[in-house]
Amino acid sequence: MISSSGSRLSYKDRRSHQKRRFRFVGVVLLVVLGYLLISSLLAQPWALDTVSMQPNYGAGTRFLVHPYWFRNENGGPKKSPSRGDLVTFVPPYVAESPWYFRLVNPLVRLFTFQRAQLHSKNAQEWENERGFKRIVGIPGDTVRMEDSVVYVKAAENDFFLSEFEMSDRGYDLEILPIPDLWPADMPLSGNMDSLLLGDGEYFLLGDNRSASNDSRYWGPLQERQIKGRVFFTYWPFRSFGKPR
Repeated sequence: MISSSGSRLSYKDRRSHQKRRFRFVGVVLLVVLGYLLISSLLAQPWALDTVSMQPNYGAGTRFLVHPYWFRNENGGPKKSPSRGDLVTFVPPYVAESPWYFRLVNPLVRLFTFQRAQLHSKNAQEWENERGFKRIVGIPGDTVRMEDSVVYVKAAENDFFLSEFEMSDRGYDLEILPIPDLWPADMPLSGNMDSLLLGDGEYFLLGDNRSASNDSRYWGPLQERQIKGRVFFTYWPFRSFGKPR
């Protein structure tokens, strides 16, 4: 019954409102848990916030990443990445976030459209939790660079082929002229002596060979640091679809 003041609900109405609140909370929890499950096992949304992958992908590009959930005995992906794959990884100069940040950050990125995430107090502002680069060399390959193009000799071959022939991918490179008198042994010179990749080592480069912090600086990446493979681009619309 409603009191004479008209300000109170009956017991039946209160129970009805309470059930609706519980149902709403339950739906929200199911959505959150479902999203966390999907993003952990199948598809993680990430944003590229550098120009290192131009001209194919500019800053602000949104990717869907398939995480390498199953790992081998060395901590690397159970299914080995291939040449030409666009992968996400933990940069060697960055400490991996604590587990509770990795649990919460998918929700933070979801509600901020990949614009923000939590960082540990020791992280530098310029540090990115994840990097995005292209694999141009896999374990056993010998790689060298001429005029910013990588040439690869696979373990089973006696000759070098270009990175495009080895990967069968149709991506473009951004190569800007270097200043006069730039030392030939500097990373951005566009040239590099032959390097043999050992077990579990991958050579990663940005498509923007003139502005990318990659294996030319910090050397081959260990397989345990590779976290997932980009399988879809959903923003901007002109890049919608499978990655190149």
